[in-house]
Amino acid sequence: MIPKIKLESLEISKMVCGTNQFIGISHVFGLHRIRDPGLIHRSPLSWMYYAKKFKKVERVAEIMIYLAQEHGVNACVSSPRKRIYDAIQLTEKETGEKFHWICSPSKRGTVKGLEKDEIKQIEWCAEHGVSVCGPHRSFTDKQLNVEEEIIDGVEPLLERVRDLGMVPLLSTHSHEVPSIIENQGYDVSLVIQPLNLKGYMSNTTPDQLIEVINNTNIQILGIKPMAAGRIRPRDGIPFALKNIKENDLLAVGFGDIDFAKEDAAIFEETLSIMKKLEKPRR
Repeated sequence: MIPKIKLESLEISKMVCGTNQFIGISHVFGLHRIRDPGLIHRSPLSWMYYAKKFKKVERVAEIMIYLAQEHGVNACVSSPRKRIYDAIQLTEKETGEKFHWICSPSKRGTVKGLEKDEIKQIEWCAEHGVSVCGPHRSFTDKQLNVEEEIIDGVEPLLERVRDLGMVPLLSTHSHEVPSIIENQGYDVSLVIQPLNLKGYMSNTTPDQLIEVINNTNIQILGIKPMAAGRIRPRDGIPFALKNIKENDLLAVGFGDIDFAKEDAAIFEETLSIMKKLEKPRR
């Protein structure tokens, strides 16, 4: 089973279920998957493929339930999405266990009828059982002022998250954010940050980002370890796991339950190898 990590009062599995493909967001390059027929390889219509594939919420819940029952995964990460909420409800009903939602609201229209306003979306998150919540990177990186070392306007959002009983997070693609959080004393317990071999969707090199991650006291949720399909799981997952802190988390997304099985096995295998290497020699 994949171990749980303490995040404030929560116990979150080190592996977090990614959700982009569940909601039709995809940069997937299919040929990196041995069993993938490659029909969507470099296709601008791949989002349509996944939107159709996961139109039924039961297809999403199937993967979440498998991960929960077979590997102890108890969390997912996404923006506010009705489909994800419904899948979590099905998962919790089937497993009888809490399935934590890590959610990054924004001004985007991700829920029908919900105002495109961060505060309103934060309130929606609280009403829908979200455990960890905070601004999407579209807010964080736009409001980031590196020269002045501030994230303009972030404090009222974080305060609202805390007041509603959720753990505050910030999502970003900028490596400067963790140190700015610490220097400014922002109330942030988790930072969502892309980490992969290629530096995909990061504003710096992998080496520099790894240094940032390991020199901050803030817990990190690494995302895009396979660079949205550009890196094989056998390479991407171990690289990310070996370069984050012991109390950090890593999100892995799947476009198929077979991929979930493959990636979860690689995840557990990597953690087992890392644990053995940590043992002192006799």
